[in-house]
Amino acid sequence: MQIELRLKSAQDFAIRAYDPNDDDIRSILMDVCRAIAAQSEFVVSGFGQERWPVDVETDLPVFLKQLPSALHAVHEGVTTEIDFYEQGIERVIALEPADGKYLATCTSRTRWQPSPTVEEMPGEELEEMLLTAREAFMCTLAALAPELHSHPWVLQWLRGITEQE
Repeated sequence: MQIELRLKSAQDFAIRAYDPNDDDIRSILMDVCRAIAAQSEFVVSGFGQERWPVDVETDLPVFLKQLPSALHAVHEGVTTEIDFYEQGIERVIALEPADGKYLATCTSRTRWQPSPTVEEMPGEELEEMLLTAREAFMCTLAALAPELHSHPWVLQWLRGITEQE
């Protein structure tokens, strides 16, 4: 299993006003991913498929929303999952610790079926892969929209808090 972000800042990005009644961190993630989609790549592979049919504009915000809580779980050595629920991909990767490693089990909700269904990865390697993805996004966000880099919703998201308090 491999997850990699190859992100580049958009040339023009106008920060909009975010309404606390209508928006949340997902709005920021979707706006940023939409802005960088044309010149960036989101690469997921594994479970018998060289490159999953994921994209920056649709699937990356879904992954990013779950990233801090998945990263926290892996750091703590507990079970977690990453759900690629958007239409067309519809897969879940369940991550379960086992003797310093993680067993990643992929379940498909489409006709595509993973083969193998389980892959093994050292816990440190999994954590580093997720940290690298988070850092790539945060560096792109800092370059694209420094004001959003320190937005309260972004700071909460980094701590694994995704609902407004």
